[in-house]
Order: sequence, then structure tokens, then C-alpha cells
Amino acid sequence: DKFYEAGKLVCAICAAPSIFGHRGYLKGRKAVCYPGFEKDLLGAEVCFEPVVEDGNVITSRGMGTAILFADKIIARLDSVENAENMLKTIVFC
Repeated sequence: DKFYEAGKLVCAICAAPSIFGHRGYLKGRKAVCYPGFEKDLLGAEVCFEPVVEDGNVITSRGMGTAILFADKIIARLDSVENAENMLKTIVFC
């Protein structure tokens, strides 16, 4: 809670965004989660993209979106350039 309340970046993937929903982090925000957990994204505008960033919250849908999730986090914490370089390094298509 302290990170979220301080405006620091918080991230969750798969079913974990449901915890953010129950903690109130998603009110008025766009968010995604593993299929079937949408009802737990309380207060969120539920989306269906692989990864969604809204303010200081990044959510992602599941294991198949993990690389894109990591890319979004790297872009936010470091730089878009380094995130793009990471994708090139791992030969992500």
C-alpha cells in the first residue's frame, strides 16, 4: 500500500491484478488480468490488451504476455530505448 499511495510504480500479472482491484488501486483506471478474474478488477475499466499502463499501475494478462509486461516495466523504470534494446537482445519478434 505504501508504494501505491506514494505514487510509485506497482505491477501485477495474471490473476494478481485482482488483488489490486480488492485493494482499491484500480478505481477509475484501465486494467487487465487473466481471463475469468475480470469481476475482481473492482472499479476498473476492464481492457483486453496484453499489457495496460494507467498512471502508476501496470497490469498484464498472463504468462504469454510476460515479455511485453517486462518491456513496459523496463521502459517505465529505465527508458524506452533500453526496453527496445532488450527486445532485440532476446530476439523478440
